[in-house]
Amino acid sequence: MKVVLVRPPFYALFGLTTPKMKTYPLNLLSLATYVRERSKHDVAVIDGENVSVSSLEPVGGSDGDPEQVMRRGIPRMVGILADPEHALWQELDKRILATGPDLVGITCNSGNMDTARIMARRLKRHGYPVILGGSHPTALPQQSLNYTSADMAAVGEGEVTLVRVLDALAGRDSLAQIPSLAWRDRGGVDVNARGPLIRDLDELPIPDRSFINRSDYFGEVIITGRGCPFQCAYCASRTIWGRAVRFRSVESIIRELTILRNEAENSPDPALGPRDSAERPGRWVVKALDDTFTVNRPRTLELLDQIVAHGLNCFEFTGGVRADTLSEALVQKMREANFRRVTLGVESGSPRILDMIHKGETNEDVKRAVKLLRQAGIHSHAFFMIGFPGETREDVELSKQLIMEAQPDHVEINMVTPYPGTELFEKLIREDPETIRDWRRWFHQGMSTHSDQLGYNLDEAYEEFLEFARVYHASRN
Repeated sequence: MKVVLVRPPFYALFGLTTPKMKTYPLNLLSLATYVRERSKHDVAVIDGENVSVSSLEPVGGSDGDPEQVMRRGIPRMVGILADPEHALWQELDKRILATGPDLVGITCNSGNMDTARIMARRLKRHGYPVILGGSHPTALPQQSLNYTSADMAAVGEGEVTLVRVLDALAGRDSLAQIPSLAWRDRGGVDVNARGPLIRDLDELPIPDRSFINRSDYFGEVIITGRGCPFQCAYCASRTIWGRAVRFRSVESIIRELTILRNEAENSPDPALGPRDSAERPGRWVVKALDDTFTVNRPRTLELLDQIVAHGLNCFEFTGGVRADTLSEALVQKMREANFRRVTLGVESGSPRILDMIHKGETNEDVKRAVKLLRQAGIHSHAFFMIGFPGETREDVELSKQLIMEAQPDHVEINMVTPYPGTELFEKLIREDPETIRDWRRWFHQGMSTHSDQLGYNLDEAYEEFLEFARVYHASRN
């Protein structure tokens, strides 16, 4: 059997098409490598973000700022999704069909469910079975199948489930016996019980990047663990991975980074730049995709020591951290390992809002973390949100005040989006998920889903906060 794994185009619909604006689909590479090395099935990967047609050029007047590209590109995104015969969908069909698949897998978050629906319906017309995976089908498996007309959905971790589905299609297994699978059965949808998570992540093969053309992307990405122990009301990580964090061994991570270094040193692609380039572009930048890279301080220190010991600080690293996990010693180790930039999920400067979303951090934690990073020469990128339930204009002003006091190098403003599988979804979304349309609104750089439950127009307030950020950045240059 052959499966083709597809990331649907979403950000490309807005005009985010340059390599610097994209990271490659590591989740699909992990699945593809597992299928190839742990079964006798064949597999291919297609990234819909790289399927280009003439109408997908970036919107003018945005100066390359991703936030501005997306804001100006919303009308075009809406138009493409309203046209199931658009040239983009035809070209994507052509590429999928050219692989000769027996099964098509589509990775889904909430924002691209409309994209997945168009793709699934077109593929079904060609007679191809479709399996969904990702955060949205994990949180809402039955709704996902009903909404898209797909045949199956992998719920949670997908490696073992996908191989068993391929075995079932080959006649060697039964869909009814596969844990963590939702599937169509006699006109209805059955959702099998969740299976156990993979306990030892070292059992997973290192993702093979040869499934894609890496020059279509900027930099490398890795993941060193799955899961998050925190309970932030806006995050669905625990719905997918569980609350217990499962870490890869330090040895496994060093092995993967060594492979990446050897591949970069031997790359014939001049666009990636020489190792001693002043800007160290391309494959010499590595982003850790963990929910919180520094969640276990002793383990992080051990990993950073080994990165230095093996000379892997030839890479420029970036990753997400929690402010309250940082110490002076840890930040200094990060600098030695060549961390140049980190992201901090601050979310709000209002203690009342932080308590409501169970953030577990204080404004003092944030100010201290930014100061430590600044002293070490590490660029800080702070994320804030606007639109929490019960949030007032005064709460938003407290966020602005924290930005001015902490002085992070860059701030990014996102709109609160109640994703399925989160506490906020249960609190804010009163309608039955089966009745929801226009899932394209469910992305945090986009359009409000719940202005009617706030005391202000969230779309307007979001624009005002973005303008504050633009002025803030201009004042620092």
